[in-house]
Amino acid sequence: MDTLRARWLPWALVAAVSLLPLRASVPEYRLGDVVVEDVVTPVPLVIVDPDATDALKQKLAQEVLFVVRHSPQTTVAAEVRLRAAVADTRARFLEQLQAALSGRAPAESDLGSPEQVAVVKKVAETAPRQFPFANFVPVWIRGQSDETLTAALIQPVRDVMAQPVVGSKTESPLPTNQPVRLLAVRSLEDAPTPRELEGPVQRISAGQILSLWRARRLVETSFPAAQDAMGRFAASFVQANAVPDAELTDVLRARRMEGVTANETFAAAQVVVRKGQRVDRKALAALAALREKSMIGALQSKLAQEQTVASQLSRQTVWIAVGLGVICVTLLLILWRLRSRPGGALVLTSGGLQQALPSSDRMSLTEAPGTDAWRQRALLAEGKAERAQDAIRSGVLGWMKEKLYQTLFRHRAELLSAQQRAQAEMSELERRLEHLHTPLQERISAYEKRIAELEQELAAKGEENRELIGARIAVTRQQLHVERERSRYGEN
Repeated sequence: MDTLRARWLPWALVAAVSLLPLRASVPEYRLGDVVVEDVVTPVPLVIVDPDATDALKQKLAQEVLFVVRHSPQTTVAAEVRLRAAVADTRARFLEQLQAALSGRAPAESDLGSPEQVAVVKKVAETAPRQFPFANFVPVWIRGQSDETLTAALIQPVRDVMAQPVVGSKTESPLPTNQPVRLLAVRSLEDAPTPRELEGPVQRISAGQILSLWRARRLVETSFPAAQDAMGRFAASFVQANAVPDAELTDVLRARRMEGVTANETFAAAQVVVRKGQRVDRKALAALAALREKSMIGALQSKLAQEQTVASQLSRQTVWIAVGLGVICVTLLLILWRLRSRPGGALVLTSGGLQQALPSSDRMSLTEAPGTDAWRQRALLAEGKAERAQDAIRSGVLGWMKEKLYQTLFRHRAELLSAQQRAQAEMSELERRLEHLHTPLQERISAYEKRIAELEQELAAKGEENRELIGARIAVTRQQLHVERERSRYGEN
């Protein structure tokens, strides 16, 4: 009875362990529910406070200033365009005036002449709008340099465009009464380079940024009333040299808030949620983290029980193998003893041979005359002994072969069953972790930690247990690979 109990006890333990549920003792609550009783954590617990995290992220987002991209090279381009417009208009005016004067060079007497008025009217059709011919024509006819007049036009444009000028029609209005970050770039059309983004942060007030209309108005009013044409012409060359970039601002703020969390720590035996408390997002996160810890602890306990059962099975298998080995050695010794008997042992005396043979053989022996009858009976007995030995050998070898095959098939079935149980346990853990909305990084850390623990156990266990733990490590590594791939696609 004790032998039968010892034989079937490990298998009963395997069945009992496989039926253990992976349930945590943490109650299920929804957002807004009232807690019935205190919930105490048995282990140290670190949770993410959602409300505090949102407040911290909002504070960090405000620290990242609104970005306005500014291109100082735009001022140089405006100056080059103004000088080119003046030079081109002068060349065309002098060329057409000389043609109108029949090829002679213009003189001061030609000021106000019909030819000069007609040429100005014709050149004005293709010249830039608001060009101040009244200021430039006398200088051109006298053959003097117009650099003084050109410099007078450029200086107000240069002064105004030294400040950021934003186009009047912008989809992203600037923040009111808040500082902004002026980001110097080479071109407003291209995205900022990493070197430009890593440059020094220049903070200015939003009130220092001019609209395009206001900048042109400042250039116009910088000239006296008698030179209003000069002011209007110079103001036409003022252009936007800054662009508010709301998208870049959002990217920088998201980068600043990446990975930022406000954590709260609970010591072991500390109350996580109190009785009568209404479940908010923080309490819900604490319960979810505690439920995850409890579920992982239950899984580890179940794995430890399965390892104990596997150890008992391993020891029982060793004893069975030893027993089979002893039986095989004994049978081999018996066969060897039977084969080692000499063939002449069957030559007996007449009385002994008659007693050793069956009654029918004894009658034949008594009837057979002389030495030939004795020899025939001896050969007959020897043949029967050899046939008996052959029958014993074939039966023993067949039995040993059958036992060996059964043992191998049983071990293979046990390994396959262990691998299937490991796969089912990992699937159950994955499903529950998904249900608890566990962060992806925490799941990857849990898998890596579990793999390290299983590898440590693998180095200290026996051969049977090594197969079981090896199957668990393979399944856990497969799940870890899936989670890492999911994390990488999520980042992309």
